Amino acid sequence: MEVKFLSKELKTLYQTGSSKKYKNVPLQVVRKFARAVDLLSAATKIQDIWEFPGYRFKHLEGNKMYSMRMDITWRLEMEIEWINNDCTIGIIGLDDLTKHYGD
Repeated sequence: MEVKFLSKELKTLYQTGSSKKYKNVPLQVVRKFARAVDLLSAATKIQDIWEFPGYRFKHLEGNKMYSMRMDITWRLEMEIEWINNDCTIGIIGLDDLTKHYGD
């Protein structure tokens, strides 16, 4: 699927492994984030992402956002603009890498 970065800092983190905004993100999270972006780019449909349960891909209740877990406290948040009626193919807009605690 097509992946777009909605945040310049997030794109910089992906391309270089560091960013001013994300300077406190642990190295193992940065590495998993890069693998997640590659996975999203390689996916042809949303079901491809579900084949990797370690990312815990899910729809966030109450809004149009989705998330993938990077570890116990960090998640990648994204929007998906569906381009087919079945909502299986879309353009993924990567929004933010956030720190949170639990679900």
